[in-house]
Amino acid sequence: MKADADPAANAAPAGLISRSHLGIEPFSLNRPASLAEAASMIAAGAWAHAGGIDVAQRLRSGEVAPSLVPLCRPGRGSADGLALLDEISLGDGVLFIGAAVTHARIESDRLVWTHRPDLADAWRTIGNVRIRSTGTLGGNLMAFDAGYDAAPILAAAGAVLVFVEPDGSERRCTVADRPRDRLLVGCEVPLAGRVVYDRSLKPVASVAVGDNHIAIGCAYPDVEVFPNGAADADAVRAGLGELADPTDDVFASTAYRRRVIEVLVGRCLQRHATGGADQGGYGDDDPPRPGAPHSDALAASGQPADSPSDGSVDIELRLNGLPLSVTVPASEMLVDTIKSRAGLGGTRVGCDQAVCGACTVLADSYPIASCSTFAWQTVGRDVLTIESGRSAAAGDVVTGPAAALPAVQRAFAELSAFQCGYCTPGLILTASALLARHPDPDRTTICDWLDSNVCRCTGYLMIIEAVEAAAAALRSAPDSAQDETQ
Repeated sequence: MKADADPAANAAPAGLISRSHLGIEPFSLNRPASLAEAASMIAAGAWAHAGGIDVAQRLRSGEVAPSLVPLCRPGRGSADGLALLDEISLGDGVLFIGAAVTHARIESDRLVWTHRPDLADAWRTIGNVRIRSTGTLGGNLMAFDAGYDAAPILAAAGAVLVFVEPDGSERRCTVADRPRDRLLVGCEVPLAGRVVYDRSLKPVASVAVGDNHIAIGCAYPDVEVFPNGAADADAVRAGLGELADPTDDVFASTAYRRRVIEVLVGRCLQRHATGGADQGGYGDDDPPRPGAPHSDALAASGQPADSPSDGSVDIELRLNGLPLSVTVPASEMLVDTIKSRAGLGGTRVGCDQAVCGACTVLADSYPIASCSTFAWQTVGRDVLTIESGRSAAAGDVVTGPAAALPAVQRAFAELSAFQCGYCTPGLILTASALLARHPDPDRTTICDWLDSNVCRCTGYLMIIEAVEAAAAALRSAPDSAQDETQ
């Protein structure tokens, strides 16, 4: 599949506010060869780009980035000088997690599950399945959004953040004291300790309780941290009384937020005292949750060339099993490449905020939000859309989500798991990715995967039942889905 297109063909008038990439001011991509070079670019005003969902939203809202510095590089062992950003490793009494590590990897990584299973348990609640597969620890922290989850979890754990200055020197600080316009390399979490996190009342407030610190998210401009943690209940009550007034906004009043914080802190203290998160460790009987890939596949993509002065980028990927080579603006979202350049109309645009799930496609067999993923982020990756079943070349061996897709489609049709159909492609693709990893999911797991795919028609029960039916069909005839797609 080859598409040669003028990057300016879809240019929009300056200032246009519309869906997807239209209206984003042009920017270029910079490719640093070392951490110090990346730090210099960021200190000079370039934007760091890790998972990039927050960056996409900022650009769509009208902010202007002179250039982006992509930090997600090929997996560990890369010779490009940025491999440390993608590392999870053990140090002297600490667990190091690199800034470009995705939330999904933290949720499932063997070292995290062995040494800090409480972090893995907390991390699986962050965002949704699409955000966890794309979003990164560093992007989460350096966006300085009060609603982001990584900051309170790490602050309560007593983590130390490691930054690189433009001169190559190292700077270390707490989560609450992190600087802006500096390159975050990663964080060091003490191996000893336990954190309990509750985000059930977001966006009003979220609370993380650790052995020695309590951290509050959503209720202040940045994470609010006070000491003593679960070690001293009297100190906790005193600390709550000394906190400044929480934010008063459209989500909640100051008084309501203060009450919610008290409730969440009480819940977390009780869970911490009774054992909190699962402390089982990692072993044959305690594998990572099936909701996340245990590999570097999501980071091990190829790389587009630096964008030239006209802001275009040459990219190559595989779309539904077929090669796609195209020149696009650096600002083009994957959904536009799929719809406008490849001519595939099944991928929808809904909220344009990576929240509703209508735009879901699979990249390396994992759900991502194509409305908030730049096309160049998928270079070298395998992207599947709802059309993937009929796009496979004759004789191809179909595995993974593509093999599960026909059974899921059939179950949705037979059990009336759709009405208007707008959200249906995203639901079917997400369910197919789930069944490829977890062939016998319980309802809790199904809901964990699908709870962020918004459907205004069905009431969801038929969707859940369709996924259960597809799982049963695949288990009873494991080769049928593959046969039907060939």
